[in-house]
Amino acid sequence: MKYFKLKILVVLLIGFQSYSLFSQQLTPPIHNYSSTDYKAASQNWDIDVDEEGVIYAANNQGLLSFDGQTWELSPLPNGSIIRSVFVYGDKIFTGSYKEFGYWKKDNTGELYYTSLIPKLGKYAMQSEEFWEILEFNGDIYFRSFGAIYKYDNKAIKPVQNIVSNKMLIYKNKLLLAVRKKGIYFLDDNNELQKLPNQDILNDEVIVDMAIQGENLIIGTREKLFKYNWEGCTLLKDPQLLEELERSELNHVMTSGDYRILLGTVKNGIINYDETSKTYSIFNRNSGLQNNTILGFVEKHGNIWLGLDNGIDRIEIDSPVEFYTDDTGELGAVYDLVFYNDKMFLASNTGVYTFNNNQLEIIEGAEGHTWNLEILNDTLYVNHNTGTYYLLEDKLEPVETSTGSFKISDLPYSRNEYLISSYTGIRNFSRKEDSIYSLDSLNFPVKNIVFENESTLWAAHPYEGLYRVGLKNNFKDTQFIDKINIPDGGNSINTNVFIINNQVAVFNGDQWFKYNSFKDSLFVFEELQAFRKHKMLLKDLDSYWFSHTENNSLKFTNFDDNNIVVAPGNLNNRLVKNYEKILKNGDSLYYIALNDGFARLDLAKFIKNLNNVHISTPTVKGFLDIDGRHSLENYPEVPYKSSRDLNIYTSFPVSEAMGLRYRLRGEDTLSGEVKNGIINLQNLNHGDYQLQLLAVGPQAKIAKKNSFNFSINPPWYLSNIMKLVYMLIILSLVVLVYWYNQLKLRKHQRVLEEKFEKEHQERLNNLEKERLKNQITLKRKELANTTMVAAKKNEMLMEIQNELNKDKSSFPNQFKMKHILNKINRAIKNKDEWQVFETNFNELHQDFFKDILDSYPHLTSKDLKLCSYLKMNLTSKEIAPLMGISVRGVEVHRYRLRKKMDLDKKENLTNFLIKNF
Repeated sequence: MKYFKLKILVVLLIGFQSYSLFSQQLTPPIHNYSSTDYKAASQNWDIDVDEEGVIYAANNQGLLSFDGQTWELSPLPNGSIIRSVFVYGDKIFTGSYKEFGYWKKDNTGELYYTSLIPKLGKYAMQSEEFWEILEFNGDIYFRSFGAIYKYDNKAIKPVQNIVSNKMLIYKNKLLLAVRKKGIYFLDDNNELQKLPNQDILNDEVIVDMAIQGENLIIGTREKLFKYNWEGCTLLKDPQLLEELERSELNHVMTSGDYRILLGTVKNGIINYDETSKTYSIFNRNSGLQNNTILGFVEKHGNIWLGLDNGIDRIEIDSPVEFYTDDTGELGAVYDLVFYNDKMFLASNTGVYTFNNNQLEIIEGAEGHTWNLEILNDTLYVNHNTGTYYLLEDKLEPVETSTGSFKISDLPYSRNEYLISSYTGIRNFSRKEDSIYSLDSLNFPVKNIVFENESTLWAAHPYEGLYRVGLKNNFKDTQFIDKINIPDGGNSINTNVFIINNQVAVFNGDQWFKYNSFKDSLFVFEELQAFRKHKMLLKDLDSYWFSHTENNSLKFTNFDDNNIVVAPGNLNNRLVKNYEKILKNGDSLYYIALNDGFARLDLAKFIKNLNNVHISTPTVKGFLDIDGRHSLENYPEVPYKSSRDLNIYTSFPVSEAMGLRYRLRGEDTLSGEVKNGIINLQNLNHGDYQLQLLAVGPQAKIAKKNSFNFSINPPWYLSNIMKLVYMLIILSLVVLVYWYNQLKLRKHQRVLEEKFEKEHQERLNNLEKERLKNQITLKRKELANTTMVAAKKNEMLMEIQNELNKDKSSFPNQFKMKHILNKINRAIKNKDEWQVFETNFNELHQDFFKDILDSYPHLTSKDLKLCSYLKMNLTSKEIAPLMGISVRGVEVHRYRLRKKMDLDKKENLTNFLIKNF
């Protein structure tokens, strides 16, 4: 019987637990970086940060670095585990087993390691691991569990062979926590001197120390002490000491005058406030990956934790705190309200209460829940199975015929409501306890707003908006008009609101307002600056909006007050398309998330904006297809290597919303830097400037940095080739000039020759003409002379004939004879022939020679006849010249033909003219 009762008790306990998830406090943002994220070993023994905010962790596989964009692992040459890391200037010192040294970036941005062990000289190091490194008076000190070594930038010298757990600089002294002997410091001779007034620490094993103002906070495994030169006291906080006893202290860090952060082995971080004597714990239940804190460091309000499994970051003073359900049992939260001093959450798994950090599901509220609404002091629940109201921590049904999205009160009616359901709109009267369906409205409605007392707007989940007129006490419809979105706008997820008594419609991109006179929608000009911003909440004279693309939130009064809550501030956990924000108090806002909710202190958020830190983006690597380039000078990339450029950026974690780039030069590009890499392909040759733009928390460019590089032209456009081209062009110009000159001279010569020829021809023609004229003249003269001679001879012959007729009658015969002889001599005057021959030869050179060459047997008389025939004289004209009769001429011609053996048909005159 007892065993049966025990079984019943166990069953009841299990049943009760099904309604209670777990108790968890609200925590600041915690960011996890697992070994799969940084691709190295899980254990991180120490962690440090440089001035720019780059994180360095001592990992089991080497030195791990994170610049806000990418993780990089740099193994030691011997591959051993790194136990400690310390950043000093541009060097990162690390310690491991029988090895310590420093890392430094070369001119291309890559880390390289320099071991300092060779500087030990002949000193024989024991089997030591180096767990701590710090700087004191410009020297670097390395601590193992058995010795202290000093590096003075020249050599390594052993300082003390002593077992110590911690080093610290306090009041310009190097302190050493000597195991079970208290705290000592090194004097000017590197001798150990014990701090005064610390007897309480005798036999205590000190694990860590930290400085808080003028005091020294000292931690053992289970206790905390506060020391100054006057003495040492135990922090007597029973609850804290009890917690330390359970958690086992490992590290101590102070922040401000009253906060102490305690890293434990078993329970994560203890955040202790000395003023209020209160503390909070951040462990695996709060979101840490592991409860064992191996090292931590603070930078710009971020606490970086080196864990036994991973690396975490806590925004310790964030104005945003989270409740996170890591079990997945809560699911995505769609709505939240405060009712009867309790917080209620509506999620895809049911309705829960959150009270005193305890989350508990309401009985009968399992299932997808869309909305919580408080109307007339009653909490209503719009559920996947119907509509309910809360009664004594239990849901009671209003109606369960279909699921519902929202419930709204009717204007001017205190106890009547309209329920927007999966199948239409229902009129619910609380007073009469009755429900009426608007039969003519039979499509799903997710939300309604009233334009006036009898007209409402209904938002369909998929098909847009309807304007509905009501009658009969809101139990029937007068008209149902489909509203068209201008310019073919999207209808899915269209929302309708009342802003300043104006019906406003948002379709995911653009805002519209309803013009009742024209019965249509027009662009809402006053909200043009809020495109892609959906309204979530009206808060007095201000409004909350959510950005439909990047999931940021904006708080605005439409004037000078515009506050942006970046997606990163909410860990990118808003419920897309179902964003919800609730005000509770003067400055506290609760925001629904996909695995819990966030609490935003807006006043603190705005105050922090004045001290917000934005890290400076830089270029840490510049690579072409052939390798890395130096970052010290202006990189010049060969054209053949520039087809694919990768630029690696460093942008340490800060309050920035993102990093953008803008490339200026021969090509102009811009975009968002993703994963720390900017890939540029097929750029034209020329000079470029890459601008890195850090986007601040208010979506404005907060910081800029630039990086210049150039792409050399291809070989055929290089300076040498340009010189060659210039020489070639110059040579071509010279060649063309020379050729043109040559051509010109040739043309000139041709012209001169032509001119000379033409001139000569003109001269020749003139000479020929002159000769022709002269010949013509001579011919005329010859002809005239011949004709004169012929006439003279003809007259003489006539006289001779007359005399011969009267010869007998002449008294003096002797004188007659003498006269006849004189006439005969005159007729046959040789001088006249010589003159004729001379003149004839001038006209017809070589005539006699040529004819004699052809007919050598011709006589002088024959030649004389030929000459007269050549002159085309008739026999009648020839006869007087030869002093013979015409008959004699004919006979002579006949004989001449015979001598020339001419054909009878051949004309002698033509023959002589043509051939001679």
